[in-house]
Amino acid sequence: MKTYSYSFRNESSMKAALGRDMRDLPAQYPELFAPADRVCVVTGSDAPPSLRARTLALFPEKARPHAYYWLPPSESAKTLEEAGRLASFLFEEGFSRSSLVIAAGGGAVTDLAGFAASIYMRGIRWISVPTTFLAQIDAGLGGKTAVNLGGAKNIAGAFHQPALAVCDTAFLDSLPHAELRSGGGELVKYAMIGPAALRDTVGKHLSGTLAGDKAALTACVSACAAYKLKLVARDERDERGVREALNFGHTAGHAFEAMAGGRLPHGEAVARGIRFALIASRETGILGRADFARLDAMLAPLRLKPAPVRKDFRHFLSLVSRDKKARGASNRFVLIAGPGRLAPAEDLDVPLLKKAFEGALK
Repeated sequence: MKTYSYSFRNESSMKAALGRDMRDLPAQYPELFAPADRVCVVTGSDAPPSLRARTLALFPEKARPHAYYWLPPSESAKTLEEAGRLASFLFEEGFSRSSLVIAAGGGAVTDLAGFAASIYMRGIRWISVPTTFLAQIDAGLGGKTAVNLGGAKNIAGAFHQPALAVCDTAFLDSLPHAELRSGGGELVKYAMIGPAALRDTVGKHLSGTLAGDKAALTACVSACAAYKLKLVARDERDERGVREALNFGHTAGHAFEAMAGGRLPHGEAVARGIRFALIASRETGILGRADFARLDAMLAPLRLKPAPVRKDFRHFLSLVSRDKKARGASNRFVLIAGPGRLAPAEDLDVPLLKKAFEGALK
């Protein structure tokens, strides 16, 4: 297990535990757990028994039993109403400003529980324990807590950093290879935007990770999580442009995901969004053809199948113009000038966008 500490501009701090087969974290972080008068574990109602067993290995109950709160499965949990129900449960169970919430699950669980922790008594401490591949390298990290509103993702939310983020790759042992392959889009994103050492780690272990190799998974998850948390510490509230690198491939990817109506997993949508960004970067002249070929080849191990997306370019334009990161422009994308060299661009021409759109969905 590797432990990292991160400090933020508001003088708050966060610790991260990254590794495999961890045990009894309260004994290793007594400064976080000793002050807690109560502990609530929040997870999905569809969580397998193995998830609860691994969570109890991380946070044994000992003399003080935990309270448990079961969320509806998947994105259906991410509503203001469900956050209110969780806050009411904490109140009825006597939770105070000294209490602790542990969110163990995918990105929807950590988003919802973190948001509830941010509003309960104006903010109590919480621990993020992402248990899916995508959540461990992206969605369960960063302190952006939120719920959906009016059919749109993550509209009501708050920045509320966990006291501790835990990425234990033992949670991933039961995941089907299809889910690992789906998350490969995020791995490739980190390889493209990060420094050479991160690119080398992902490149060396990508095939093994997609095949479920435990050592490869641990190497990639630990490297990607540490890199994301480092960016977050430099730009906690996404105000300085540092975190925008993490949006590479996501503007078009979110649009493809929405257009597929649930038939395109997030990681595969991001992979398509990355290809869109590569083509757009080449067509604007930002990215040379040799670098384009080199970066595009990094997507090959994902074995992308034809995307189940209706090729409605007007709908795509409408979606990217409403993206919350557009900042008032007709469109805004994070493009790339070469490995680790990003170049945000706004108001790209429609013919260029159409060429990138069609190329990404082949």
